Amino acid sequence: MPTPLENLETRRDAICAELAAMGPTAAGGKPNSSGADSIDHVGYKDGLYRELDEINKQIAAINSQEPWEIIAEYDV
Repeated sequence: MPTPLENLETRRDAICAELAAMGPTAAGGKPNSSGADSIDHVGYKDGLYRELDEINKQIAAINSQEPWEIIAEYDV
């Protein structure tokens, strides 16, 4: 079973691949369309960037956690 860090890295890689594949004919790469079948391509792309930013913050937080130990001192 993958760890939470591995899951975050997998999703990050998928978002990066999707952003890299966007072009003028792919969802997110087109301009917004209006009318009965309106599609918010710009919002979709922006959402991917916001998700990528949040995932990167979570990965950084996990990676910055250093091991710790508790030391208890008792008076005898």
